[in-house]
Parts: sequence; structure tokens; C-alpha cells
Amino acid sequence: MTREIVLGVDFGTSYTSAGALVDGRVEMVVDNGDPMIPSVVHIPERGPPLVGRAAVGQLAAYPGSTVASIKRIMGSDLSEAGALRRIAPTVPYRIMAGAGGSVLLKLRNQDWVAEQVAAAILDRVRALAEQRFGAVVRRIVVTASAVASTGYQVALRKAARLAHLEILEIVAEPIAGALAAGMHARLGPRRMLICDFGGGTFDVTAIDQDESRFRVLATGGDPFLGGDDLDQALVQALAGLIYKRAHFDLLRDAVRRQLLALRCESTKRSLSTAAEARLTMRDAYIENGVNRDLDVIIERTWAAPLWAPLFARALAAVDATLARAGWIDSDVDEVVLIGGTSLAPPFQELVRRRFEHVEVTATDIANIAVAMGATLLTGRHGVGGSVPVLEHAASV
Repeated sequence: MTREIVLGVDFGTSYTSAGALVDGRVEMVVDNGDPMIPSVVHIPERGPPLVGRAAVGQLAAYPGSTVASIKRIMGSDLSEAGALRRIAPTVPYRIMAGAGGSVLLKLRNQDWVAEQVAAAILDRVRALAEQRFGAVVRRIVVTASAVASTGYQVALRKAARLAHLEILEIVAEPIAGALAAGMHARLGPRRMLICDFGGGTFDVTAIDQDESRFRVLATGGDPFLGGDDLDQALVQALAGLIYKRAHFDLLRDAVRRQLLALRCESTKRSLSTAAEARLTMRDAYIENGVNRDLDVIIERTWAAPLWAPLFARALAAVDATLARAGWIDSDVDEVVLIGGTSLAPPFQELVRRRFEHVEVTATDIANIAVAMGATLLTGRHGVGGSVPVLEHAASV
């Protein structure tokens, strides 16, 4: 392979997606036909790490050596009060502060720097891209939360270097998602709020558009709010019902807890398009010494109140960003929802009620919009294609 391409990468909490510009079109990297590659890494006893769907299959069987949501850990300041409390309760392995501010994970009695785990994901994406496009990948345009800390950005660059990739640009996720949703094709002037509800973060960006020129006026959000939290809300509620019925604490069993989290994540996604979804789990709990299966119908109307406090946090971040931009509701021409968690109908309904006189746009490519936007922006680096002009805080 002598031809080289630049990848646009959305390194996500739950899923990672990437694409390349091919003859002026965005073509996505796929794993078994799916552009959403789980951000999961399994460390086996021997051999290289398993990444993506192959690793997901190990989450329940080997929770202590399988890492999900590494993005939430990267660049964390574990000396900060409450940092470990936010992370540790949801993972079955030990997390420690390492030298130079690094974050260490104890996996199979070995210390892994968080960036090493992230590098395995980026390396897998690169391999899939080279296989699909028949070209060499050495450079990437990658996205990060609009409120990403300096520590996270440093960790992301280190992970890329470990994967033998050069980061040409780190772009704010809401900006990339807005481009993918076609905002640059609709000439202004307009004032937009971009709400990016991903797997691990909620970002809000206030943008003033003039023709094809975007100016970022304010950014905000919640770096510890995302789809993972919706999953855990379901886990906690179902575990509570099981405890009430059988006096069995499922949350103390790492394997069962992880398996239930996987089932809840799948159920959450199903509830984006259906009013109810069936959740089944073999040997979910023990009652009177007998293993019992879990087989329940989860209705969206039952899940919505569990998620309501999380959605309220998202709206609080929206209000704070509006204030930072110096806007009131009537100043907003359009609210754009991107990110996989924005597909949840209760969240969309809440936003529409909050902005009842404003156009609210929810894209059906919400899951991969950020990766598509990052791919469009590779055109700024000699790859081909045209991109809009971005001003101020477009890069982070």
C-alpha cells in the first residue's frame, strides 16, 4: 500500500467511528458492516488485546480484564475530590494514580496506562481502515468534547502516538456533528445551539452562522453525563427490583452486573425506536438457592422517569451555555441534536418543550455524525473536498 489517506475519527466513550474522504464522499470504516465500533478492550492471558465487538463478548465473562468507556478515565485528575468516586463504582478493576498524572488500570495483575488501552482502539480503527480502503493511515483528525480538559487532550495525543498516528487537529465534537448534519449547506445568518449527547459527555455549543462562516460564541456541558449513565440508571432500578423480590444483591456480583449493563444498553437503544423492549438475562439472580432468569418488558414510559434527573442536568448545561453566550431563548433560531443519546425520545420531547417556539432538528445519523464531520474536516489537510470556515473555539 503506497497511497495514504487521512481518517476523521470520533473517539467515543461507548463507540468509536471513523471515515475517509473517497472521491469527495464520506466513506465510513466498518467492523463486520457496522460503522459503530465498541470502545471496548479485552486483555487476554496471552496475545494482543481484543478490541471492539470481539472484546464485548468478553465483558461479562472477564469483567476484571475488559475495559469499556476508557474515554471517561483518560486524563482524569485522580487527586481531585470525587474523581475516583465518579469512576470506581462502575468498574470491576482497580484504578490508580500513576507517575506524571497518568491513570493506571490493574488488569490481570499488570499496570496498564489508560492511553495504552485507548491506543489499542485507535490501532484497531486504523487496521480496519487500511483493510477497507487499501491505503496507509498515518494521520488523523480527531474529535473531543467541547469541554475536554487539557489533561484529556494530552492523553489523547499520547494514545495516538502509541498507535503510530499523528493527530493533525483536535476538533470540538459539536462542530463536527453540525457539519455532518448539513448545517454548513444552509446559509445563514442563524444562531444555533448544538447539543451533543454522547456516550460519556453532554456538550452544548452556541454558534453564530453567517453564510458558510461559523463563529463559536460559547461552549458548555457536563463531562460526566452520557448514555452510560442512562444504562446505569436502568441497572440500578432493575437490581433494586430483584433485591426487593429475592433479597439478592446483583450489584455485588461483577459478572452479573456487567451482563445486566450490556442488556440495559441494548434495551436503551431499542427504546429509541420502540415504545417497549424485552430484556432477558439467564441466571440473573439467586432466589431461595435457585438460579432465576430475568425476563421483563421495559416500557419507555417506565424508563423515562429514571432518566429524568439526567436529562434535567443536560438542560441545566443548556441554560448555562445560553447565559454564557448572552442569549435568551428568542435569540436561538435552531437547536440541533446530535450524539447517540439524543435519539432517546423523552430527551427530544423535553428539548422541544423547553424550546417550543424554536426549530429543533434531530438527525437520523446522530450516532455517526461526529465522525462524519471529522472526516469532512480532513479536507483542510490536503485530502480533497471543501469545508466551511470555522472561527474561534472550533478546535479544542
